[in-house]
Amino acid sequence: MARTTLLLFAAASAFAAGFALSAQAQPSQAQPLLAAPVHLASAAAPKAVAMRYVSERDVARRLVSLVQQRNGGRPVEISFHGNDNGFSVPSTAEWRVDGFTFDDRSGRFTGTLAAKGAPETVRISGRASPVEAMPVLKSRVAPGETIAADAVEWRQVPAGRYTSAYIDRIDDLIGQTPKRALNIGQPIRSADIGRVEQVSKNALITMVAQVPGLTITTTGRALEGGAIGDVVQVMNLQSKKVIQATIIGNNQVQVTTAPRLLASN
Repeated sequence: MARTTLLLFAAASAFAAGFALSAQAQPSQAQPLLAAPVHLASAAAPKAVAMRYVSERDVARRLVSLVQQRNGGRPVEISFHGNDNGFSVPSTAEWRVDGFTFDDRSGRFTGTLAAKGAPETVRISGRASPVEAMPVLKSRVAPGETIAADAVEWRQVPAGRYTSAYIDRIDDLIGQTPKRALNIGQPIRSADIGRVEQVSKNALITMVAQVPGLTITTTGRALEGGAIGDVVQVMNLQSKKVIQATIIGNNQVQVTTAPRLLASN
């Protein structure tokens, strides 16, 4: 009996040991399994669009072209109602003026600035006024100085504002001198300029007379002032005789009527 009990105890112990080894070899069902890494594709960031600004001056130039297509090509000046009449557009986009209207009688216009891809449209309105070109000074010229070609430019002014008393040809300015201080960029009255005075009244001058094969010069005094081409009275300082002479240069006159008077005492 004792032998039988011992054998049963040994068998039970062996069975228990085998069960424990088997339990260690098998993973626990309660232990969580490690998930394989999952790679998610990130969403691409939107690409920035390069922009450029269409200025009010650019818009005005486009409007001038549109108006001239409707008014027979007459030059105009654009003035807007309100401020900020430009807008931003994509750098590669062409912009346009939609719904453009123009009244030739009043000069009023309206339209909408637009472009493909632009963040917004801009409503514009204003007036297109007729203009004309007149010559003006672009640099300061003092009285007594000669107006040179590089000191003059054309300037657009409202049509009909300036009368015929103002100079409208550049050739009428070049070579003249201001009689008073003139404003740069403003139309000039004919009465405000004159020929450059080459001989001043009471100035000492050189009197010249020419005959075939002979040139006679002497000193005289101008009794009148004038510009080149003017005929003035001068006095021969040797003979004290007063004669007429033509101004030919700075403090130079030419006697053409009586050359012998230059040599007389």
